[in-house]
Order: sequence, then C-alpha cells, then structure tokens
Amino acid sequence: MTSTQEIHGKRAHGDRRSPLAQDRARGSTGLFPARADESTTCVSDALAMELAALGVKHAFGVVGGGIAPFAHSLQHSPISIAHFRHEGGAAFAATEASLATGYPTVVFVTTGPGLLNALTGVAAARWEVAKVILVSGGTPQAQRGRWAFQETGAHGLPLGGLTRAGEIFNYAASIEHPDQLPTVLARLRHGASAPGAFAAHVSLPANILALPAGPRHPTVAPPAAPQHSAMVVSAQPHPPAADAATVATVATEISTGPCLIWVGFGARGAATEIRALAELLNASVMSSPRGKGVFPESHPLFLAVTGFGGPSSLPALVQAHQPASVLALGTRLSEFTSFWDPRLVGNATLIHVDLDPSVFGVAYPDHDTFGCQADIRTFVSQLVARLAPTHPGGIGLTSQHVSTMAQPELSPRRHDRVRPQFLFQMVQQQVVEKSSAIVITEAGNSFAWGTQHLRFETPGRYRTSTGFGSMGQATAGVVGAAIATQQKAVAIVGDGAMLMNNEISTAVRYNAPAVWVVLNDGQYGMIRQGMSAQGFDPVETTIPPTDFTAFARSMGAEGVRVHDEAQLAAALAAAMSHPGPFVVDVLIDEHELAPIVGRIQTLVDHGVHTL
Repeated sequence: MTSTQEIHGKRAHGDRRSPLAQDRARGSTGLFPARADESTTCVSDALAMELAALGVKHAFGVVGGGIAPFAHSLQHSPISIAHFRHEGGAAFAATEASLATGYPTVVFVTTGPGLLNALTGVAAARWEVAKVILVSGGTPQAQRGRWAFQETGAHGLPLGGLTRAGEIFNYAASIEHPDQLPTVLARLRHGASAPGAFAAHVSLPANILALPAGPRHPTVAPPAAPQHSAMVVSAQPHPPAADAATVATVATEISTGPCLIWVGFGARGAATEIRALAELLNASVMSSPRGKGVFPESHPLFLAVTGFGGPSSLPALVQAHQPASVLALGTRLSEFTSFWDPRLVGNATLIHVDLDPSVFGVAYPDHDTFGCQADIRTFVSQLVARLAPTHPGGIGLTSQHVSTMAQPELSPRRHDRVRPQFLFQMVQQQVVEKSSAIVITEAGNSFAWGTQHLRFETPGRYRTSTGFGSMGQATAGVVGAAIATQQKAVAIVGDGAMLMNNEISTAVRYNAPAVWVVLNDGQYGMIRQGMSAQGFDPVETTIPPTDFTAFARSMGAEGVRVHDEAQLAAALAAAMSHPGPFVVDVLIDEHELAPIVGRIQTLVDHGVHTL
C-alpha cells in the first residue's frame, strides 16, 4: 500500500501546523485570509481537526470549488484523503470503510450536483448501520436565489430537507456562523460515539470556511483501534445491559424447550458469546445473509442462511421440528432475511433482541413478539451467566440434517462458459479459505450465489446489502474497504453493476489492494430471470459485450479473462497475490438460474405478475 504521507504528498520538514499558519509562514494568504490573532483557527481547519479527534482516519470525495478550502484542511490534517471519480462511489467507499474498521469516515463533496450525487451512498450507510459524515460545500446566503452556479439553496436544491435530521440523515446542519460550530461538533461527537448507524451532513457555505472559529473546544479522545482480523467489531461503547427481570424471563423461556437461535448482522460483535449460548442449550442456529460468519458455518449446530440465497428447504425443515422458542439476535427479519415466511417461527415464542426497538413485531405482525432493546453481546453474556450448565437438548437438527442442504462438489467442465456455482466454489477455496479478505457481493445474482455458496467461520468478512441493495455499492465500496484496512478486499459483481459505477481508477491512484470478480453474461441477469419467472418478456436486459480486462488495463490495473472453468483457480490466485487492483473477468453461463425464487414469490404476493 502507498503510505499516508505518499498519498497526501510530502510535507516540508514534517510541518504539522495548520494550513493557515503555514501560509502565513510562507508570506502567502493561500486559500485563507491572514488574521492577526494566532490563538484562533479558521472554521475549515477546526472542523478537520475535530473530525480527526473523533477517530476519523479516512476521507473520500470529489473536490470542487465549493469545498476546496475544506479539502485543503483535510489534506493537512491527520486524516488520509482519497479523491474519487464520482461522489456516489466515494460515499459507498466510506460506508464499506466504516463497516470494515469500526471507525467513522468522512465524505467531502461540492455544492449542487456534488451533494446530490453522494446521497445514495449516504442513504446506504444509514441502512447498513455505518458511521459516515458528509461534508458539503454550500452556497453563501447572499448568493442564494440569484441563480448561483451549482446553487445549494431553496431555489436550487431543497436545502431545508438536506440540512435537518429526518429520512436521509440522523443529524444534519448548515453552519451559517462560526458560533454554531461548537454545537455541531458536540452533535457529531455524540452520534459518532453512540451505537448504531450515524449518517450526518454538515453544509459549509464558502464564505464561512475561512472565518475564525474561536478558541479550540474540548474534544473526546479517539476510540481505541479495533483489531484488524477476520473479526471486526465497532470501537464504540456498549449501551447498558438489560434489566435482571427481562434476562430471567428470556432465560426461562429458551431453556424450557427446544430453542432456535437466529443471528443477524447486529450480532457480529457477540460471536463468542452466541456460540457459548448455543452449545450450552444445544440449540441450532440459522443466520441472516448479512450475519454469515457470526456463528461458524461449519459448526454442527449451524443450519443454514435464511432468506435470499438460502436453501428453499430450510423453512419446511424448521417447521417439521417445531422449536418452542426462536431467539432473534441483531436482525431486522427483513424481506431478504426471512421473506416473512411463517414457517420460520411457527408457533414458537419469538424473542427479538436488538438495539433498535422499532424492528419489534414488524416482520411478523400477527405473531406475539417479546422485544428486548439491548446490546447483543451484553445480553447474551447475561443469559449465559444465568443459565445452569446442563439443559435439555435443543431442536435436535445436527449436521446429518444439514447435509441434505449442502452444495455438491463440482468438477471443472470443458466449456466456453463458466457456471456461477463453480465460480463460487473456487472463490471459497482460493479467497475465503486462503486469505482473510473481506468479500462483498453486489446486489443481484452475485448476492444470491454468494450467500448460498460461500461459507464463513468468523464475522466481519462477508458484506452484502439486504435492505437498500444499491447497484454500485460493492463495485465502489471495495476500494474504501481496501484503502481503510490496507488488506485485500474482494467484490463479486455483475457486469451491469460494474458498468454503472466502479472506482478502478481511484484504486490505481492509491494502489489499493482491491479485487473485482465480474460475472460477465452480457445482461442484467437477475432482472431478466426475474421478469421471465413472473411471466413477463424481459425488457431491454441485454448489455453489449464488454472486455473488463481491457477496461481495467486501460486505467492501469491488472486483470485476467476467464472463459473456461479450468482457468479459474489460477486466475483467482493471481488476483489475490497481486499487490494492487485486479479484475477477474469471468464469462458466465447465462442459462444457469440463480437462487432467487423467494424474491420472485414475494413479488407475486405483492401483486407483481401478469394478468
């Protein structure tokens, strides 16, 4: 990886002074006007320093005139910056960087279209429970309503909706005067240190950036660095534990009959405790797609992944064994996690534990739900401590039952196209089992194949979006994960997503160890297969042939094209050993149908079908 100083550019003699102080020392006003009072700093410098104090280590964005002074301040702060090719890509990269490290990340964009381009990625951050702070340039008040270039204001963009908390942001503000800065910083400190998602927006009108910020205000110390391993846990403090009466009630319920544990992404910090609980109760465990690895998928008590990409036989298997209780830990039980299939809960007592109480009773509104708002790790630790060391057996589903859902081992075939199933078998062998790389699957067939065929033993290595599901999140996000962790990160994506939004050029600029595995079938595969399954004729789902290896090399990356299954192992090994960005362009057999039946059925249930 390129070092931080190389990315920033060498600082003369290790000068760590603010840009303003350095400009004065050189006898130049630079971007900021000179001031007589050396005890103060400008708003732009102050915000950059405070963000670093919050634990921000990386800022991704696209520089424009409206945000140039703040980008200058970031460049001369402890924060490492990367200049992207599209604001949406920068925001997706920030989301994945935050999730990969546990730290908040910053996105910087200019006014008008720069701000709007970033919104999809920031919305994804909120859905994915990341911590992302968007800093945008703003149009000065005196220029608003006068058709200023790229105006951000009531006459250009809905400034009010973008600068207050609501549907898009957990917190938002426009700094119209330096006196607002302490309040804004306090809000940012609170959101960055609290558990859960934090999507924030700070708008900085250009005329405010160079004004004195006043004396520096107290900050919180940056959080301790998380361990960079397969297990990545947020560095934020845990909320209070559940009360003793609630713990006692749940402990009694799950220990008096067969219990089934259902883990999700929100339980990723409690893997050790959940395993101890499952083994104590002899309780079987199933996982949401985003929760893969929270419980080892090779463990004899592990059943399968539920929902999108999971085995269609799982709901019937659960129903046949009738658990007395289902303990859902850190999962929203959303459509792609459960398809709201009643067989997964049956007549069991549903106990739902989550930091967000708004999820209780939503997935199964007709089923009685016992909701408990608590930190998963703390709560499960309390349960384990309370329960006696011996208990009746759990649901009794062991590896012999699970084997009926296992995927068969495939041998390479001689053919000019690659089966997706074989591709993911090779990804399992060459990437999952031989490295500690984060693996991100893109919305679409890549997600379905990856969830079904990849198996993980630890949390934090598998990333996918089961809620927002924006195309481009993996293709751009993989660069953020690779830059932030300085470790290999692999995105498995469709050709449609790769053409929609990728940041190969950015990865080349910073020598990021990002790998793209492209399922190249010349079509929007999930759309074509989905429309056909619903009885429609696919509408314009064909994509002109694209050589993604040539595409990658044109921007300075390396790559290899695969059209035969016998080539796959060597191609993936080459990608994983290469120090910089690498594209594996895999020509996929378009006739192989992805495991998307559950999604099609919910669309039919919603009334989306032919008459």
